Amino acid sequence: MGEVVKIVLTGGPCAGKTTALGYIKNELETLGVKVFTVGEQATRLMKNGISPNSVGNYEFQRLLFKNAVEEESRVLISAQKEKEEKIVILFDRGLLDGRAFVTEEEFNRFASDYNLNEDIIRNSYDAVFHLVTCADGAKEYYGNKSNPVRTESINQACIQDKKILALWTGTSHLRIIDNSTDFWGKLERLKTEILSFLGIPEHFEIERKFLIEYPDIDMLNRMEACRRIPITQAYLYTPQEGFFRIRRRGEGKNAVFIKTVKKKISEIKRIETENYISKEEYYSYLKQSDSVTGIISKDRYCISYKGTYYELDVYPFWKDKATLEIELLSEDQEYKLPDFVNLIREVTFEQEYKNSSLAQRYRAKKALI
Repeated sequence: MGEVVKIVLTGGPCAGKTTALGYIKNELETLGVKVFTVGEQATRLMKNGISPNSVGNYEFQRLLFKNAVEEESRVLISAQKEKEEKIVILFDRGLLDGRAFVTEEEFNRFASDYNLNEDIIRNSYDAVFHLVTCADGAKEYYGNKSNPVRTESINQACIQDKKILALWTGTSHLRIIDNSTDFWGKLERLKTEILSFLGIPEHFEIERKFLIEYPDIDMLNRMEACRRIPITQAYLYTPQEGFFRIRRRGEGKNAVFIKTVKKKISEIKRIETENYISKEEYYSYLKQSDSVTGIISKDRYCISYKGTYYELDVYPFWKDKATLEIELLSEDQEYKLPDFVNLIREVTFEQEYKNSSLAQRYRAKKALI
């Protein structure tokens, strides 16, 4: 069995998700990638006469969730039987989308039937690409011609779009594809982002890092599209595996564990390979104390703001500053910092502000206490 990569295409009504699903599938298959797809369930139900009006909103969302869970499970089993090195599953919406249409209590009620909750679902996909509804930025193209069961107004579509984006904020890899170009340009930007994520032809991590003044935590907590993710990560060296990083992302039973190997290309560009590991593997690595070169904990605030996904890290040993990171597609890509942060300076090229260096300093400081 090869590596199965689960990619969600989400967004508000009339964002182009269904067209994008077919387009990306064809493009990946042209490149020799095996692709499975999971189509949108809501339209299927409504075309069969099952709608919120006919069965009630809660029952409709429950049925929608049930069908989606079953379809995802069926497709995943099929994908896992393939022998290709990498298999991609494309989802026209993910399980978390339904949360935008019910209360938290209602969602938890039917999600718990499958031992799922928002955090587990958010961590169950490898990447999420949010296509912004054309009602926001290209409203002249908004309508129901592409989907006869669509009933949302332009204003309702924009509200749904923002709510869905806020729900997926906190996913480890989230990208926002807006309407700053025509639709085919939108598809090309989506393809570029997906190919970059998949490492075709090779996976590069290109990040810029900034030292900022300590943020207003209360303001971050009030932001709709901002989510705090507790992270603990350790850096190790073993003769068998060389240098690598292990990370616990999240809390309690909802945490996921990731092993990352990076190969430096330049100060801003690295080849990155990530794989999920089990909780047992994670703690087994930590027990190899002679191999651990540094360990650090932090609160990461994942923020979707004005079409960009930011990661703001707050560390327990700093009370006056924090860091902000942006991942880019190229070393010369233009970017903007959010207007609610106060920049001290860029530290992309300063070794002392890399997480591995901070982890060594933090570990050393703990050893002296």
